[in-house]
This record gives sequence, C-alpha cells and structure tokens, in this order.
Amino acid sequence: MMNTNFLRRLGLSQFVSLFITSSLMLVGFSATVNAEALSLAEAEHLALKGDPMLGNIDARAQALDEAAIADGQLPDPRARVSLFSFPTDTFERDQEPITQLRFGVQQTIPRGDTLALRSKRTQVRAKGERAKVSNETRKITRDVRENWLETFYWLRAEQIVKANKRLFKEMLDVTESQYAAGRRNQQDVLRAELELGLLDDRLTDIQQKQEVSRAKLAKWIGGESLRSLPGSLPVLSEPPSLATIQAGLPQHPALKMQQAYIDVKSKSVAIAREAYKPAWTVGVDYGIRDGNNPDGSSRADFLTATLMFDLPLFTDKRQDKRLAAAQRHEGAAKYQYDDKLRALQSMLEKDYVTWRRLNQRLEHYQKTLVGQATSNSEASLLAYQNDATDFATLMRAKITELNTHLKALRIHVNASKAQVRLLYLAGEQQ
Repeated sequence: MMNTNFLRRLGLSQFVSLFITSSLMLVGFSATVNAEALSLAEAEHLALKGDPMLGNIDARAQALDEAAIADGQLPDPRARVSLFSFPTDTFERDQEPITQLRFGVQQTIPRGDTLALRSKRTQVRAKGERAKVSNETRKITRDVRENWLETFYWLRAEQIVKANKRLFKEMLDVTESQYAAGRRNQQDVLRAELELGLLDDRLTDIQQKQEVSRAKLAKWIGGESLRSLPGSLPVLSEPPSLATIQAGLPQHPALKMQQAYIDVKSKSVAIAREAYKPAWTVGVDYGIRDGNNPDGSSRADFLTATLMFDLPLFTDKRQDKRLAAAQRHEGAAKYQYDDKLRALQSMLEKDYVTWRRLNQRLEHYQKTLVGQATSNSEASLLAYQNDATDFATLMRAKITELNTHLKALRIHVNASKAQVRLLYLAGEQQ
C-alpha cells in the first residue's frame, strides 16, 4: 500500500485518478486472461444438455407416436371352442345328430370412425408434447440467461465496491495523517471511518446476493455456476418490432401446446358423436359332427355366420351426456387458450416497454450522468484540497459517484434481462 508521504507528494486528486485507472485495468486484464470464464452461451449449452425434463417430454412424445399406431387398429379377434348339444346320458358325441364340436372366430368393429379418430387424437397429443419440448427449451434458455446476468451484476458490483473500498481506505489514511498534523478535525476522520464501515456492510450484502444468485444458476448447471464470468456483458440479438412479435405469438410453442389441447378435446367430441352409431361384431363358427345318418351317410358339418350390432336407441342419459361433457371440455380448452394468449400479450407489452425505457435510461446514464458524477467527485476532491468545501461534501460526492456507476450497471443488466424475455417470446435463440 502506498504510504501517506507519497500520497501528499503525488496529490490526492492525481492518486484517485491513478487508482481508479489501475483498478479498471486490473479488472479487465483478469477477465481477459481467465480462459475458464463461464460464457453465457456455454451456460445455456450446459443447461440444455443436462436438463432431464427435456428427455422426459421427448420420450413421452415418442411413446404417443407408437400408441397412435396401436389406437388405430381393430381389436384382436376372439377365438371360441364349444361343445354344442352334448348328451349327458351317454356322453357319446355321435349319439345325437345335433351334437357338434364348434370352432369359431369373432371380430368386433368399433362404432363409425372411432378408431381413426382415436389414432388422430393420440397423434395430436404427441404434437402437443413436442411443442412442450420447444417451450421448455425456450424457458430454460430464458431462465439461465436471467440467472447468468444477475450473477454477472453482483460479481461486477463486488469489483466496483472493492475498488472504492480500497480508495476510501487510502483516503482515511490521508485524513488521519492530516488530522495528526492538525490540518483536519476529528469529525473528518470519524466520517471516513463510518463510510468505510458502511462499504464493508454493503460488500457483505452484495456477496450474500451473489451467493444466492449462483445457487439459482446451479439449478441448471450445477457446480459450473461457481466459475468466474467474463468481464463484459454478451451481445444479444436485437428483438423484432412489437408488432412482429405480436403477430407471431400464435406460433409460440406455449400456445401450440394449448392448441393441441383444444384439438385433443375436439377429437374427443367427434368420438362422442360416433357413439350414436352401432358397433358391429362379425363371427364365423364351424361345427363338426360325428356319426352317421340313418341311411348310413356321414353327417355333414355345419357352418354358422353371425352378425351382431348395437341398437343405440336410448341416448338421453348416455350418449347425449357424454357428448355434452366432451363439448364442455372443448370449450374449457378454448378458454385456456385465450387466457394464455392474453398472458403472453401482457408479458410482451410489459417487457417491451421495460426494455425500451431501460435502454433510454442507460443511454442517459452512459452519456451524461456517469460523467457528471465523476466530474462532481473530482471537483469536490479539488475543492476539499483547497479548503473550499468540507469532508462531508467530498464523501457525498464519492458515494454518489459509486451509486451512479452501480445504477448504470443495474440498468444495463435489467435491460438485458428484459431483452432475454422478449427473445423468449419472439422465438430467437442464441
């Protein structure tokens, strides 16, 4: 650490400028040489690669594809073996001419187009699961990006506060030296000690929030969340216009999921309508007879064909009710779609306004406020050196400068987070 004699020779204003410049150079250098820094793109890749939910949903979609084929097939035929009109007095098969050993096959044919509709309904469910995979992919990307950006903010805030803490410590040493020489009063020393203590508390709070943010990021990438981050924010793709995103919302996978749910209920309505049609059963039996006729000829075998069908005559308490229930479910699914669409539209309008206004504020901070806060701090320092202002004013200027830098960083991160949410709605991927 520099001694106070050197500081007095250098001048406090020159020291502050040199200190800030050196700190920023060191921060940038450490970020550059750290090849192990966790980039945003790598965090997204790790999260998507390691998330078990995506594999789970995709497996369900594949299972439904297989089930759709099975749902379109006729039921298995039924075989039947029976002993018809067997005499119980002698238990001889050739005693009576009507005694037969029968072998039969029976096939049931479901009502109307029920099989095709069931197959299509299962296919639509598979389509909904694939839309869910796409939506989950977008959600994971969005959440990882937001958690990464939040972690970036607290890491960068820690660097800024630590740099200012070292500066305040040097200023406290100078103030104590000047107080010992009789040039400053004790209140300046106490104020410097107070501000340094408040910075310590602020740093502890930042570190606590940093740890919480890393823990949230660890949900997606595990222990990789403990790695350092790059020294600058990544460049995200520019969102489309508000009108363009609004026009594309019906193609959002979250709404495709809801549309698939509507289609499933619509197929259920169609299946319920098929219940008014009869189901058919076709059967063929072959009866074998033993023994001979009275004239000595062999008894002929018998072939029996059967056709059975339902008689849906009384539908008011069965078919009518099931159809009405299916229609109610379809209506409820449509209401869910409308509700989800309104929710996405509200999210879009809110995030677009937030993103646009935050960028306006960021531009104002970067072009005006940060420079003004720095100039005010330097002017206060010069005035304090010339005994034109008191130490409290100098401290306020330094704290304002620190807060302005942190506020600019927060606005930048929040603008990026709003942009991430817009990209989730627009469907763009990094």
